[in-house]
Amino acid sequence: MNEEDLNRALRDAMERSTPPPSMDPSQALNHGRTAFRRRRLAWTGLAVIPLVAAIGGGPALVANLGGGGSGGDLVAGGPTATAAPTTRKSGDPWPEGQSDRTATAGPRMTRVTKLMDDLSSSVPAGFTTPDLKAPEGHRLRYAQAQYASNDGEQDYWEYAATIPVERDGKVGKLLLNSTTPDGKPATDPCKLAKGFWGGTGTCAIVDVDGKKVGVVTTKGQGEFDQWATYRYDDGTVVMLAQAKKYEGQPKPLAQPIFTSRQLAELATAAKFKISD
Repeated sequence: MNEEDLNRALRDAMERSTPPPSMDPSQALNHGRTAFRRRRLAWTGLAVIPLVAAIGGGPALVANLGGGGSGGDLVAGGPTATAAPTTRKSGDPWPEGQSDRTATAGPRMTRVTKLMDDLSSSVPAGFTTPDLKAPEGHRLRYAQAQYASNDGEQDYWEYAATIPVERDGKVGKLLLNSTTPDGKPATDPCKLAKGFWGGTGTCAIVDVDGKKVGVVTTKGQGEFDQWATYRYDDGTVVMLAQAKKYEGQPKPLAQPIFTSRQLAELATAAKFKISD
């Protein structure tokens, strides 16, 4: 079984379970692969299977993959959407008429699709974001909107997008995770940043116009080389990760897509903040 097969299996398992781990790319992948992508995205389980459930295909946020959502599309004349509980309890229905954690249509998918488009338009000159496919045929660009609350937690959502980034025939990737306020207390920027992907690497706090951003840099282990995490005063958390390689692609990028400073600045960009 290769990494892509494992990622898909993790995603499938997460979507079938109730409640699946949060959508973060960090924990899910961490848990899912052996402990690499912690995903509790909380972002990502930004931990991936924590959501990212295996946010796979990449980090666990699997693009528009979703359980099947029948009833509950928010359209005139359509079925009445089920209101999400204020605090999740065992047995509560999925919100907004969903059949599982993943939104497959409606305003949630509109938001995360825009997030992916905004991420694509943010790469520096000289890089492109082509719509590539893996050898197995699935797209390397994907986005996922997921209801991330577990029992006892207030409602919150995780939005994640992964895109391939190409230069001179070499391919790396970016992952963006935006998590709505989850009611958890604020914490040190580096502690927050190290909560993703198992916290491997060293962390530095970068000041962006008064905003304190935790930037973690690894030593080449794991899926990502570097990521920046910023928590807004309202509790919204944005995480942006970059890697010079994309699993399954023959040639990695010769250089990082962004400098540490650029990565931190983008993590604070208003266009990536989704608070509902």
